[in-house]
Order: sequence, then C-alpha cells, then structure tokens
Amino acid sequence: MKYGTLVRIPETENISAACEEKFSRLQEMGMDACQLVYKPKTYTLEAADIIRECALRHGVEISAQFCGFYDSLGIWDAYFDYRVAGITSPVMGESRMQYLLSAIPFLERLGITDMIVHAGMVSQDPFSDSYIHMLACVRVLAGQLKQRGMNLLFETGGESPITMLRLIQDYGLGNLYVNLDTANLIMSGLGNPVDAVYTYGKYVRNMHAKDGMPPTEPRSLGRETSIGAGYVDFDRVLKGLMELGYDRYIIIECELTGKDHDLEIQNAFGYLKKIVTKYGGA
Repeated sequence: MKYGTLVRIPETENISAACEEKFSRLQEMGMDACQLVYKPKTYTLEAADIIRECALRHGVEISAQFCGFYDSLGIWDAYFDYRVAGITSPVMGESRMQYLLSAIPFLERLGITDMIVHAGMVSQDPFSDSYIHMLACVRVLAGQLKQRGMNLLFETGGESPITMLRLIQDYGLGNLYVNLDTANLIMSGLGNPVDAVYTYGKYVRNMHAKDGMPPTEPRSLGRETSIGAGYVDFDRVLKGLMELGYDRYIIIECELTGKDHDLEIQNAFGYLKKIVTKYGGA
C-alpha cells in the first residue's frame, strides 16, 4: 500500500512556496502518496509543471487529482444538495462541467491518469430524468478522459453502492471507477463501507480513509470523527479490499476543525498501517 493525504494547494501567486510547504510536510510524516486538491480559476500547464517537480523532489506520488468546482457553492447536506451538488445541478451544472473539462490538459501534464469528482446525488431510479441527466454528463466527461487514456473516479456517498455500480455499468466504456470514501457512505445514511467493498469490487481504484457517524436528522449528514472513533469498521474494510487484491492507495482525509490536523493524520497513519500489516500488507 501507499499512504498519503489530500494535499490542498491554494490559488496563490507563489505556487512554488505553497507546494514546498505541503509536500515537505507530507514527506516528514513518512508518507509517499497523495491526492492533489487544486482549484484555480484557470488551470495552466505551468502550474502543473511546478506541482509535479516539487512532488517528485519530495518522493510523493500524486495518485489522482481531486477536482472540485471553482464556485464552491455545495451545501453538503442531505436536502438542498439534491439540486445544488455536483455536475447535474440545475443551478451550476453547466459551468462545473466546463471547469472539469478544462482541467484535463492539466492532469495530463501532471502525468496522472485519474480525475476524482463529487458527481452529485445519483438517483436510485434508472428511469428518472435526473439519472439520465447524470448518465449523459458522465458520458461527456469520462468520454473525453478516455480519449486520453484517463479515468473518472466517483467519490462515494450521495447514492447507494448498487446505484453507483449501475451507473458504472450503464456508462460501459471501461474507465469509470470508485474513490471509496469510507465515512461518506455512513454519514449520508446510504450505505456501509464493508458492504460497499463487496458491491464495488474491482471498481475501487482509490480511497479516502475517514471515519464518521450515521445521520440522526433527515436533512443533515452525520458528523465526522477521528479515525477509529466512528462507525467505520476499518478492519473489515481493509481486509475486504486486500482480499480483492487492492494494493494501491490509502489516502487519509481529515476535515475536523479544532483539532491538531497533523496529529490526527499521524495517529490515523499508524492505526491504518497496523491493520494492513495484520493482513499481510505493508
């Protein structure tokens, strides 16, 4: 396994300094991989060159680009986000699609093959207008990536696992995969990561190691916790992934406020590596 975190590079005039700070910190924590989060107003090849050089110099492999949206208008709830979140939003969908498409040359210049997105809430009804809209958007975006030998990975959470599997199979062009977020499934109330590993199977290509609690209010997501303090059974999740032959990336995601972020990451690193070692991994 390769271990890492999300590396968030801010939009700044001094991107070299920002990269140096982020990648050197990751190297100091003993990790060798990351998912890049970089959301500039305009993607440039020059920025890709700077980020790639700094990552290589610090021995950090960029496993994927987590492409967000420049508007940052997601509400992150289980109510309004059915109309606000993702690429099918009737409010922001078209501009978000254009933004993601503009990121493709940047990813290609970085030398990575995987784009990860929060696609939005995928309807469980395959005959609904919202599902057909999602399928069409995915066909355009993933189709453009496929032409360049690249993949589109869906962040899990806004749909049941079987719904995600159906979308992958309905799309059918072979470059759609899953970024398994272990906590999002529980926090959304739509799945459990242990069961999801069984359902997704070979389509898990990257992951977010994150912990959380189920929701108790229909309009709100459950709360995030420190890894090991929530409802995610990491022992069974990692065992299941390894039985499937998964030996790629464990990307630790921590969005807790009021916590020592680096300490949370280091504690999670040790916790997860111990489980992987238990089942014969490294």
